[in-house]
Amino acid sequence: MMYLTLPSVYLANSGVPLFTQSIFYQVLLLIPIIFIEAFIHRKILKLKIYRSISIAFSTNLISTFIGVLLLLIAGSIYCCLPFYFPLLPLELIVTLIPMFFVSFLLELALGYIVLKEVEKTRIHQSFFKANLFTYLMLETLAITQLIRGYWS
Repeated sequence: MMYLTLPSVYLANSGVPLFTQSIFYQVLLLIPIIFIEAFIHRKILKLKIYRSISIAFSTNLISTFIGVLLLLIAGSIYCCLPFYFPLLPLELIVTLIPMFFVSFLLELALGYIVLKEVEKTRIHQSFFKANLFTYLMLETLAITQLIRGYWS
């Protein structure tokens, strides 16, 4: 169970747990992600606000759960000690890239299931843009942590 406490190995959904060990702060970071994705889904898919929030919330929740299951089943290979700076922020930056693709594909599959009445190309476009935007936000946060660490 030690691998659950390591900051680098986490979820398929979002890189949120990479930034903090606190569940409270993870939820705080996930809230804007859900609303940003909901806004993008609303604009591209022409959904009502409640439905777009519901879809963003449920797809993020399910992909997070699947990410935890993948972590528990597959375990992890941990190459960086959590206290060894600057490797941890660099690891965050690199780790977010494959996590983006896993998250996008999981959420896209869920979007195809839930949004059967919407054209698949629009669903693809919406989930790609939503995940791209939120993962760029997380990458910016990781880069900021890296830069801040060098000058503090």
